[in-house]
Amino acid sequence: MPPKVEQPKAMALKDCDPEIGFQFSSLPEFNTSPLNFVYCPPVHYLVEINSVDELLKLGKYESGVFYACGYEWSLCLYPKGYKDRNGNDYMSLYLSIVDESKKPGDCGNFVVDYKFFVFDYKNKTYDIFKEKGELREFYKGEAECGFSKFLPCESFSNPKGKFREGNCCKFGAEVMVRKSERKKETFTIIKDPQRNYKITCQIQQFSISKDGYQCSNDFILGMKNNSIDFRTFRERKWKLMVSRKSNGAQTSLSIYLYALELHQRIKMYVEAKLRVLKKNDPTNNKEKTDPKKNFRGWLSANNSNCGTSDFMPWKDLEKGFVNEKVLAFDVEILVISNVARRDESV
Repeated sequence: MPPKVEQPKAMALKDCDPEIGFQFSSLPEFNTSPLNFVYCPPVHYLVEINSVDELLKLGKYESGVFYACGYEWSLCLYPKGYKDRNGNDYMSLYLSIVDESKKPGDCGNFVVDYKFFVFDYKNKTYDIFKEKGELREFYKGEAECGFSKFLPCESFSNPKGKFREGNCCKFGAEVMVRKSERKKETFTIIKDPQRNYKITCQIQQFSISKDGYQCSNDFILGMKNNSIDFRTFRERKWKLMVSRKSNGAQTSLSIYLYALELHQRIKMYVEAKLRVLKKNDPTNNKEKTDPKKNFRGWLSANNSNCGTSDFMPWKDLEKGFVNEKVLAFDVEILVISNVARRDESV
């Protein structure tokens, strides 16, 4: 026999003001009314009864098992009401967890946001019923929740009632489980970082006549985790990739800055300035002087680069920028985001 639980109170809709939307109020325990209605059936489980008259003679009906949110559930309907919970003259309906290996007490308490659905044949909609309040806790000793006074028995005993069509009726449930932990993301944008934000890197064995991409060695920018503050960013590997790119009548130097080993589910914003260095003539370094043309973008594991296809004319590389097959760059991080993710209790 199911344990006794406090009789939940339902919520019902008051008149709807188009300016402020729906307002909710609590109902007395002896009356349960739908919160709202939808045209689609519940996503997790739907029961279609083809013999309502015979169902009403039963003391209890328990549905088959269904799976939702990592747990196994069933619906328990008391057509004559659950007497031990003052369900006289009402149908009682409960959601029950049936997976013995995951019952509360074995894997910790958890809370559930659940809804019951009953099909309204007259309006061709599903009426939604829910306890007052957002969530219901499952814990050791209580493995079900629901309504002892769900709907008056006469709602189903009358063949012409809106919840019946002949000898048929439909009801179901949706279940959402809120675990005891959640993912938390902390997002910080660092502008003008103070430490380890700039580096000079080289592409060795660079060839002006070569097609395809030519790459620098990997380099590190940023600080180790224990050194991070609001002026520094997390240490990460980077590299540059360049190529010759035809843009109409002009052939240009294409440059892309790649962030390596990005987390699969995290995006990082970066804005950077790049300079191509001219040997023995630091005043003639080549860079995009327009701030709007700084390299910028949201980087991820699937799109880990930002750059431009027309950094400078390709032919200008012969004007002292390539020295002994080495093409050198200054890379400066101007803006970058730090993202930290962790689990936390709720």
